[in-house]
Amino acid sequence: MAVFSRWDGKRVLWVGLGLVIAALIGLALFRYVGTLLFAIFVYYAIRPLYRHLDRVIDHPNVTTTATILFVVIPMVAVAAYAGVVALRELDQFLTASDLEAYRSVFQPYLRLTQEGNIDRLREAFRGGSGGSIADVLRQGVPDVLGRLRSIAGFVFSILARLFLMLTILFYLLRDDEKLRRWFYESIDHDDEIVSFTESVDDDLETVFLSNLVVIAVAAVTAVVTYTGLNYVASGGPVVGTPVLLSLLIGIGTLIPAVGMKIVYVPYGLILLGFALTTPTPLWHPIAFFGLTFVVVDTIPDFFARSYLSARSGVHMGLVLLGYFLGTLAFGWYGLFLGPIVVVLAVHFAHMIFPALVSDLLGE
Repeated sequence: MAVFSRWDGKRVLWVGLGLVIAALIGLALFRYVGTLLFAIFVYYAIRPLYRHLDRVIDHPNVTTTATILFVVIPMVAVAAYAGVVALRELDQFLTASDLEAYRSVFQPYLRLTQEGNIDRLREAFRGGSGGSIADVLRQGVPDVLGRLRSIAGFVFSILARLFLMLTILFYLLRDDEKLRRWFYESIDHDDEIVSFTESVDDDLETVFLSNLVVIAVAAVTAVVTYTGLNYVASGGPVVGTPVLLSLLIGIGTLIPAVGMKIVYVPYGLILLGFALTTPTPLWHPIAFFGLTFVVVDTIPDFFARSYLSARSGVHMGLVLLGYFLGTLAFGWYGLFLGPIVVVLAVHFAHMIFPALVSDLLGE
C-alpha cells in the first residue's frame, strides 16, 4: 500500500518505540484498570460542576483541589459508609433468615463488618477464661498481630488505589482541555475523528452523570423515607434493612420500564405476608407501598430520568445491557467499562462503519 511505501527505517523505529512505550503503560494500567475506570466515571460525573466552578474561580489548581476536597472525597466517604452499613444489614438479614447458607458467598466482604480478634482478646481478659494473663497473651497476641497485619495490608491497598484514583482524577479535570488540544492538533483536526470523539465524550458525560443522579436521588430519598417511617412506626421497624433496600432501589432505577419496582414490590409483598400471618400491623405494608410509590418512585422519574432520556444519544436499553454484561464479563469494574464500550460501539456504528463499508464497496 502507498502508506507503507513511505515508511523508511526511521519511521519504523519511532513506531516500534511508541508501541513499546504504549505496551508498558498499558501493562501498568491493566493491573489497576478498575481504579482507572472509576476515576474516568467520577471525572465525567463531576466535570460539569468543575467547569462551573472554574468559570467562577478561574484558577485550575484551586478549582480542581476544591472539587476533590469538598465534593469527591465526601462522596466517596458517604458511598463507602453506606456500603459498610449495607453489608452489616445484609449479614444480619442472612443470619436471621433461612438464607444463612449464602453467607459464604459474601464472607470476604462480610468479614470486614464483623468483630475482630481484638474484641475477643478484650473479652478474654474481662471474662477470665481460667488461664493466666501470660497464657492469654501467648494464645491471643500472635493471632491478633496476624489479623492486624492482614488488615494493614488491606487498608494500604485501598489507600494506594484511592490515591491513584484521586491523582488521575486531578489531572483529568485540570488538563483535559490541554489533552484535547494536543490530540486534535496531532490528527490535524480531522473532521471525522473530531466529530466521533466529541460525540463519545458528550454521551459519556450524559450517561455517567445522569445515571449517578438517578441512583443517588432514588437511594437518598428511600433512606430518608424508610428511616422516617421506622421512626414513627409502633411495634417494631417497618423496613428492617433501610440502607440496603435503598441502595438496591437506587440500582434498580437503571432497569427500563420496570425500574425500582423490581426491588420494592417483592419486598412489600413479603411485608404483606408477614402482616397477614403474624401480629405485624396491616398498615405497615400499606404505608410502605404508599410512601414508596408516591415519594420514592415518583421523584427520580420526574427529577432525573426525563433529563437522562432527553439528553442521551444512546438508547437506555443498550446502556442497561452495558452495565449488566460489563459486570458479568469483567467483574465490578465492568460497571464502568460496560457503558464506555456501549457508547463507543454506538457511535462507531453510526458514524464510522457506514463510511468504511462505502469505501470497501467503492473499491
